[in-house]
Amino acid sequence: MFWFKSLRDDIEVLDEPLNASFLKATGADRPHRDEIFASMRSSSMEVIHSWSCPRSLSTALMYSFAQRDDIEVLDEPLNASFLKATGADRPHRDEIFASMEIDGHKVVKDIIYGPGKKKYRFCKNLAKHRILGLPSELMSKGKHFILIRNPVQILPSFDKVIPLSFLDVGLADLVSIYSDLCQMGTPPLVIDADDLQRNRGFISATLRGLCDDLDIPFQASMLK
Repeated sequence: MFWFKSLRDDIEVLDEPLNASFLKATGADRPHRDEIFASMRSSSMEVIHSWSCPRSLSTALMYSFAQRDDIEVLDEPLNASFLKATGADRPHRDEIFASMEIDGHKVVKDIIYGPGKKKYRFCKNLAKHRILGLPSELMSKGKHFILIRNPVQILPSFDKVIPLSFLDVGLADLVSIYSDLCQMGTPPLVIDADDLQRNRGFISATLRGLCDDLDIPFQASMLK
């Protein structure tokens, strides 16, 4: 079967995806049976995408999800692809290229939607990182929500890091992502970053509401 995949660059192949289900249902004894079960479980994780502009408390929210025992997190996995495609100048640009995958297709297929060991994977994304030409499954798969913050708070904060530009803030990209998800029939939940800075009770209610919308159980560890 894999020769078919090797001859095309627009197709992905699943090798006996029902194998583990067959072994479980029939009790058939096979070499490496336990490894087959483990590998099938690891490839079925749910991917959760957070989309925001810079300086929107997205890192704090990512750390909140990272406290869970059933999730792994990816911090801006498309950053290197964005820098390569746009030529944007950044401190430590070479180090980013050396430590991250640059090919956006590989990032989406092998890292964002690749196998993992936890039930969930949380991807903290900046809206501007959704560059043209990425695989459509970036948006068609997984669960997505949007984190917004008042530009009055974003702009002065971001200007302290790098000079402001329309490209770097990414407000238009965030609107585009919201519009595209709505057109796909999956309108995303929108979270106001201000709600993550209020009292503990309000933060708890916000995170519980987010988990409910994502159809995942809330864990109190998210409040740490």
